[in-house]
Amino acid sequence: MTASRREFLTTAAATLSAAGVRADQPAPAPIRSPLRLNPANPRYFTDGTGQPIFLCGSHTWANLQDIGLPGAAPFDWPAYRDMMLAHNHNFMRFWHWMQAAWASWTEEKILFRPLPYARTGPGVALDGPPKFDLSKFDPEYFARMHERLTDARDHGIYAAVQLFQSFSERKSWAKGKDPWLAHPYNGANNIQGFDGEKKGTGTLDLMRAGVRDMQARYMRKVVDTVWNLDNILYEVINEGGNKDWDWWVVDTAHSLERERGVHHPVGLTGYSPEPLTSMLERPCEWVSAGSNDSQAFKTDPPAWDGRKVSVLDTDHLWGHGGTVNWAWKSVTRGHNLLLMDPWDPIPGRVAQENWGPRPGYPGRDVNLRDHWIWEPVRKAMGHARRVLNRMDLNASRPHSELASTGYCLAVPGREYLVYLPEGDEVEVDLTAAPGTYSIEWVHPVTGAATDGGPVMSGRKQFILVPFPGPAAAYLKRT
Repeated sequence: MTASRREFLTTAAATLSAAGVRADQPAPAPIRSPLRLNPANPRYFTDGTGQPIFLCGSHTWANLQDIGLPGAAPFDWPAYRDMMLAHNHNFMRFWHWMQAAWASWTEEKILFRPLPYARTGPGVALDGPPKFDLSKFDPEYFARMHERLTDARDHGIYAAVQLFQSFSERKSWAKGKDPWLAHPYNGANNIQGFDGEKKGTGTLDLMRAGVRDMQARYMRKVVDTVWNLDNILYEVINEGGNKDWDWWVVDTAHSLERERGVHHPVGLTGYSPEPLTSMLERPCEWVSAGSNDSQAFKTDPPAWDGRKVSVLDTDHLWGHGGTVNWAWKSVTRGHNLLLMDPWDPIPGRVAQENWGPRPGYPGRDVNLRDHWIWEPVRKAMGHARRVLNRMDLNASRPHSELASTGYCLAVPGREYLVYLPEGDEVEVDLTAAPGTYSIEWVHPVTGAATDGGPVMSGRKQFILVPFPGPAAAYLKRT
């Protein structure tokens, strides 16, 4: 066990009570069946047993490849995984970077390793080491991919494997260093002389057949590596792509899996050139909206209709951000959750012109594992999952009209999860069926449960929060 992991576990054990993290929760069972669309309620996946699966968790930029200045400590995967388990998380994005060095957010030469392609030479690439051989994959990269995804599977954690990464290419707005200078598909960096650039842009020409052929070979290697793992999903690209290319990637991933006789969900994610309205028309299984689709996804998430599984990800809504209210509002509106977590902070000296002071973006100080805003959101997501796992999610639907706050996930006449962003009181419409309901009040951050006593149904009822501040109420017919 590494020193950093021992430190994490010791600190966590000493502060579980104060932090509101459950130390007595059972160890999650290994995942033994792939996710598929849930015909009973397509807002959630199922594992084939009929049990709906609510997904929520933290993800961080270095959970596959180590990122940092030369000599930086490698990413501590066991500590990160254990943090997720301690917070009752079951889902992550599994990040991918293609460039060997440099990034749009910093002028320093940060390094990314291992990489998909072998660096054999002859010749030297623009970043200094030998050129890439695009006919040879680096076994270390794919062995690590399989090892970490297997470990996640064995600990009950699903992972969305990123296939492509737009931040491995030039960003026209960025004041940091150009990652295209260290990209394997830059003609100066590989022994084949393959140049995939859309001329003069520092980005890939996604419409060129030769580029798609190269990308298809990479996708085939990824599928060959992970196809037999039941905990995986695929994500097409992080904040990039275009309509035609997105569809091609989704179709190619599905086709490669059919050759193996398997099927894992493929998703299109937000803050991309393709808007949510177009994503919903694609042959993918899940989507993630961006704040460019609507600012409401941050403050008042719309009730989800289930055309695809929705995973709201703070990365596409804030970048660095997220709140407890956002988490609970989202689950009562039928969304799954992801937190872009600086568990391993973005490395390098930030180029302030393009990151820190941009309107709507937080200051540099939130790029810290222990900044005060992160732990409440981590805990809120886990506690929300704990409550949802007690509900009949096959029958649950968002019913904003049944609670005066507008945040209600319910099986009318049986059970209701209501969120009160400001606490105080809420009017709940219990006219669907006569009888008596029990009320359990849940603190949204600590998860502490308070018995609210019985309440009679058959009419609208005002119920008062027994503690100050925001609260969740779980009403169940007895």
